[in-house]
Amino acid sequence: MRLTIRLVLLAIALNAGSFLQAQNKVLIIGIDGCRPDGLLAAKTPNLDKIWENGAYSFSAQTDPISSSGICWTAMLTGVWHEKHNVLTNEYKDPNIGEYPHFYRRVKEQKPDLKLYSIVNWSPIHKILQKGDADIVNYLLSDEKVTQRVVDLLQNDNPDAVFVQLDEVDGAGHRYDYVPESSEYLKAIEKADELVGSMITAIKRRELIKKENWLILVSTDHGGSKKGHGKDIPEHTTIFFIANGNDVQKGKIKQQVNVVDVAVTALEHLGIESEEDWNLDGKVIGIR
Repeated sequence: MRLTIRLVLLAIALNAGSFLQAQNKVLIIGIDGCRPDGLLAAKTPNLDKIWENGAYSFSAQTDPISSSGICWTAMLTGVWHEKHNVLTNEYKDPNIGEYPHFYRRVKEQKPDLKLYSIVNWSPIHKILQKGDADIVNYLLSDEKVTQRVVDLLQNDNPDAVFVQLDEVDGAGHRYDYVPESSEYLKAIEKADELVGSMITAIKRRELIKKENWLILVSTDHGGSKKGHGKDIPEHTTIFFIANGNDVQKGKIKQQVNVVDVAVTALEHLGIESEEDWNLDGKVIGIR
């Protein structure tokens, strides 16, 4: 009788332990062409709440070839252009065999995880290989991208979601990337509203108490005079924001780079970067 009681108590303890162990998940939001000084100048209550209660850097650095294809690839592979070999927005001959999208790393070690990439600017997906993501969406507005993300967060069970919003970059190209441009700031403020919708969708998830979400928000490049692509501070200085239970809150004192995003996401998903992957990024902002 005593043995039976002990076994029952042990089973309860084990079940309680597994219940308390939250499942790690990650949401990466990339706001294309959003300069850090523009973000700080705009009215962005949702993003302010994320960085003020998280880890942040407004002096992070992107690839010196500050064009979208090169920089998004750096973010998602964890290596600079010398390795991933994406040198233009045409994505000619990307070296994804040796330096694949970080989703490939995830699938190799945890094939059952559900991974999603939902973007406005579709060339980002040229480095995805078959089986890397459970769903890939090519959508034509940030609003539609957000609607799809919110629906996914409310009605599915994703483990990692990458989101790219494009219209801030469009406003930069059309009006200018400087904080003095009211139209540029309006575009950033609209992006903030969309980010708020995504964060709200996470908070309303039925399983949220059993989940441990890491929110990463960054950008691919800055800009000036309606353009970008130069190795100058206005183009290469970006922001990095991390929010979640495992985040070390406050300003990040060490140098942050765009290649750190993928490596940090991998770490949170329980995948330690292997030495032979030869990644340039590092884990940043989390314990």
